[in-house]
Amino acid sequence: MPVCMTASYQVEPEMVEECKRTIEDFVKYIRINEPTTLFYMANQEMGHPTRFLHTMIFENEDAIAIHQQSPATKRFVDMIYPAALEPLEFREFYILGYKNEYQG
Repeated sequence: MPVCMTASYQVEPEMVEECKRTIEDFVKYIRINEPTTLFYMANQEMGHPTRFLHTMIFENEDAIAIHQQSPATKRFVDMIYPAALEPLEFREFYILGYKNEYQG
């Protein structure tokens, strides 16, 4: 059964650009190397550029483990976690509906 998760966090203002580069590299890795990560979107909040929200859909619990154990996740954690003002907040959701036509 697919699992939808979000991760939200806020970083130090002086770390925003480095965080954005790290996020771009992270998503690129996921796109190429994680076929069981069905959906991954990273967002920067409008009007509050230090705030970020990631939304992801994994094929199943095994896909979450693959994602969490990847070298890209380690690089992400090593950079983002120290830059975060507070611990990242993770949530899991049931998927009740879905539409995606965005090609970005």
